[in-house]
Amino acid sequence: PEVEAKLMGEIDTVLGDRVPTADDVFRLGYARQVMQEAMRLYPPAWGIGREARAPIELGDFVVHPGTQIFLVQWVTHRDPRFFPEPERFLPERWEPEAERRIPKYAYFPFGGGPRYCVGSNFAMMETVLLLTMMVQRFRFRLQAPRAVQLQAAVTLRPRHGIRATVLRRHSLTPA
Repeated sequence: PEVEAKLMGEIDTVLGDRVPTADDVFRLGYARQVMQEAMRLYPPAWGIGREARAPIELGDFVVHPGTQIFLVQWVTHRDPRFFPEPERFLPERWEPEAERRIPKYAYFPFGGGPRYCVGSNFAMMETVLLLTMMVQRFRFRLQAPRAVQLQAAVTLRPRHGIRATVLRRHSLTPA
């Protein structure tokens, strides 16, 4: 409820009733933080594969060229060394000062290095605008709050869907 209230407050302050534009994304800082935190807990792809091109020392281990490596965002994004209280949804992790303390590659929903997703900036802009338009108009209430069982296919998705009631924000009647 606190995140929703803060998000609605930002949207009301920045946009009022007008439709957001790409220029608004930079003024919707909390909406961006909400999306970053959502992607930390539920990255679009839950893991990515790579192949070592050269020897790599990882602690006491040597990874030899040609070795297949699987990097799992799902695990790294929940590591308490990088994200205290990793199971809590805390958009404040992404305030500029706090974000600077997160080690490079501890958060990589769009991959990293030479294979970093070229569409990441567009995807973030698009998701922030979509979230903003949805929250500006509607409120969402889970019908039966329970832990969501996830299915790890190519992307991460709810195994049995998520049942929610959608209410118009201003009238709070079913949409």
